[in-house]
Amino acid sequence: MKPKIYCLKRNVKLRYNFAIPNTVLVIGHYCTWYVNRHVFHCENSKAGLTVEGVCAISLPIILAHGIVPFDALYRPLLRAGLRRFLRPPDKYDYFSGIAGHLENHGYTVFAPRVPFAAEVHKRAMALKRRIEVILKSTGADRVHIIAHSMGGLDARHMIVDFDMADRVATLTTIGTPHRGTCFADFGLAKVNWLIGFTGVFGLNLEGFRDLSTKAAAAFNERALNAEARNPVRYTTYAAHQSFARIFTPLKLPWKYIAGREGDNDGLVSVTSAAWTDKLGSKKVRQEAFPVPADHLNELAWWEPCELRAPRQARKPFKNKVRDVYLKMVRDAEREG
Repeated sequence: MKPKIYCLKRNVKLRYNFAIPNTVLVIGHYCTWYVNRHVFHCENSKAGLTVEGVCAISLPIILAHGIVPFDALYRPLLRAGLRRFLRPPDKYDYFSGIAGHLENHGYTVFAPRVPFAAEVHKRAMALKRRIEVILKSTGADRVHIIAHSMGGLDARHMIVDFDMADRVATLTTIGTPHRGTCFADFGLAKVNWLIGFTGVFGLNLEGFRDLSTKAAAAFNERALNAEARNPVRYTTYAAHQSFARIFTPLKLPWKYIAGREGDNDGLVSVTSAAWTDKLGSKKVRQEAFPVPADHLNELAWWEPCELRAPRQARKPFKNKVRDVYLKMVRDAEREG
């Protein structure tokens, strides 16, 4: 099977010099996005060129989402609003605009879905099944995984517990609670009953238990030898944000975590996200997220209270974050 290789092309721009209905503007916007993302591609290249602007062959990139992927709550409504004849632009995805940004630089990107908030064991099994389908469809032998938040735990459990170490070249985590989060401990102590209660109605929230410091410590101890011996290259990114700029709903957990674990992104401390510098004798590359970011900023999402800022002020921030992911992928290629 010939691999589909995406190429850099000049984006199509639509210019409007006259007044037309808003509906036409919206349709034009989505048509432009669709053409840029899905039409401009090339089908064949025997040489794995990686020069800027030239087709490049690489392993598939997997974007693994965290617990409670918020876009799952509104994307069905968004698709219904578009009457299913156009796919919403990926700036509304969990990883906001990141897949398209990577594709525009020649990479093949997948963002598989796993259970909403189920226990990590079930999420890891679902991730394995989806990656196996991707490997079969692309003909690749391995993947690079970039995982946010609990997605990093899903990937680690999948690699260790479901014999996927030989199918994953690299794992890069962003804001993943490798050591758990004390705010999960706090929440479980207060509303642990709620997890069982919602289960009666078919809403599985057991994954929150896997974010506790106790659960994380138990897995880290159990997985140490396997992770030290396997061929996967691990990289962690840790971010933090000042209280003044933290996303408003994250201000309470930010304060709680700051008093116990120090700098954090509103849900995960820098210490927990950084994890460890070694697994046995194998080095784990630890990176600081290069821009100040809370847990949503790490996904190129802009805090809603800051949406009052002009578009020109928001766009550079989003582009900076998307370029961080591009660097992650390029580093993964060198590592893997």
